[in-house]
Amino acid sequence: MGKEERTTNAVEILHRRYIGDDAERKASLQAERVNAEVAQMIYDLRQETGLTQKELAELIGTTQSVISRLEDADYNGHSLSMLSRIAKALNRHLTVQMTSVDESRQTIQYVFREVIKGLRLKLGLQVDQLAKKTGIDKKDILSMERSMTYRPTPLVLHKLSKFYGVSQRKLAALAGAIKEIPPEFQAEASRFAAKSESFSRLTDEEKATLDEFVKFLKEEEHMSAG
Repeated sequence: MGKEERTTNAVEILHRRYIGDDAERKASLQAERVNAEVAQMIYDLRQETGLTQKELAELIGTTQSVISRLEDADYNGHSLSMLSRIAKALNRHLTVQMTSVDESRQTIQYVFREVIKGLRLKLGLQVDQLAKKTGIDKKDILSMERSMTYRPTPLVLHKLSKFYGVSQRKLAALAGAIKEIPPEFQAEASRFAAKSESFSRLTDEEKATLDEFVKFLKEEEHMSAG
């Protein structure tokens, strides 16, 4: 059995172990991730504006307990009307986007966001601090940590690569700049995704998972430009 076949099988095994062919489990997993992302986004935006949960609640005409629920990753009652009210109160524009489903690409994009956020949290840096240390615009950092569609420029990837000491080619692959992803890379990304949900707090277990994947990112290897 060749290396490519083994690594391809590894991706398939991880996928089956994680969600298998269960359509309901796939939908549930996606919903869980969306809920966690929305909760984290509300929390981050509120923190940026310096508002307490009670103050934000008063701005949109609700209670502190409602805001608390909205910032809970396990809460699944988010509505467009409520998100629109929050966006308006925080001087943000709410957009809704539908994209075609590509599970492998979606996993890669998810891993990119989690790694970028996890590396920052591991160093104990706020977004402003990371922006200053790397020379990357704050808006770019926030987009990398929150958006599934954001694509960093080669210069941004170079700055991240230099600052964290990881392979720029592998960062580019995670960021969606390389179309053809080698099977072994897919396997590592799938393994990381299977072990992580969100690095919003970075527990010891999550830190170990991040460290393991970052070790892989530091190893230089040839990757097809696609």
